[in-house]
Amino acid sequence: MAIWQNLFTRGAADDAAWRRFAVWLLTVFGGGIAIIYLALIVIDPYDTGRFPTFMPAGIPDEHQQVNSASRGRNPAFNAAIFGNSHGQLLSPQRLSAQTGMRFVQMTSPGSGPREQLTFMRYFLRHHPDTQGIVLAADERWCTHDAALPALFQFSPWLYESNFQYLTHILSTRAIVAARKRVMMALGKLPAYDPAGYWDYETGKPWNFHPGTDDKPLRAIATSTDVNRFFPALEALDTFTATLPASLPIVIVMPPQSSQMLPETGTVAANELAVCKEAIARRVQERGRGVFLDYLVDGPRARDPQNFMDRDHYRLPIAREIETAIASALRAANPQQSPPRATPSPPAR
Repeated sequence: MAIWQNLFTRGAADDAAWRRFAVWLLTVFGGGIAIIYLALIVIDPYDTGRFPTFMPAGIPDEHQQVNSASRGRNPAFNAAIFGNSHGQLLSPQRLSAQTGMRFVQMTSPGSGPREQLTFMRYFLRHHPDTQGIVLAADERWCTHDAALPALFQFSPWLYESNFQYLTHILSTRAIVAARKRVMMALGKLPAYDPAGYWDYETGKPWNFHPGTDDKPLRAIATSTDVNRFFPALEALDTFTATLPASLPIVIVMPPQSSQMLPETGTVAANELAVCKEAIARRVQERGRGVFLDYLVDGPRARDPQNFMDRDHYRLPIAREIETAIASALRAANPQQSPPRATPSPPAR
């Protein structure tokens, strides 16, 4: 009997010890997580400015999907370029010099209409004084998919409500960004360009030599039926309806190599043409801005010297597009420029 009593007493003591250890472990672990969580909120690893912080403003991450949270709220800018890598080579500095506006790059490689609309809403929310918007809209804006799925790794919570932000900020990526931000504040790491320009050509050899017998990369359709449902453009309508009527918008369809263009007469070509007409009509009806269509076949698209690859144009083409954009914006802001004039259409 005594043996069983001793075993029971020892077992109860062991259970109590394990409970104390478990409570201690959970307290330490939970406390550590809570400290990290609070540190992330205070350090503000993506420079969102949502809550008070002792950190100086600055870009903590090289990835455009997240660093636009800092650039998009920077009061130094009052105009922005949106899009994906097809608008990436457009220089905010040169556009600023040509228009008198203060441009920032808000493009994000791989992004589609959903992400770009998120960036535009974010920028306008922080810049009620916005003077100009440039959207580099490629063929993804002509999608028929009403879901507008995100096309690349994207963190929408960075650009939405504080609740969404607080429920996502605890992550290893945020911890890495927080460390980098602290290092930048201490002068241990260089700061990223606040205007967000990334030149994908300079310093890289040109080596685009497409074969003359290469087939178009897009599927060739045989029917001539045209689907006129463009949900991304309808979403754009909802966004632009909230903007001041005086705010000019320039929508550009950047050029691609002719090998990326659908063959004339196919469904893809016909639907692209109808989509372009829909974009041009929207810009015209709004009354302030221009649609610049460079996504066409012709000498520019057929010259490999104009492209780094099938998808991406080179610096001389970017300068040409910048000049046309600046002309359109100056025409839309006669109070800051010579008398209004209609920009010449881009050369084909």
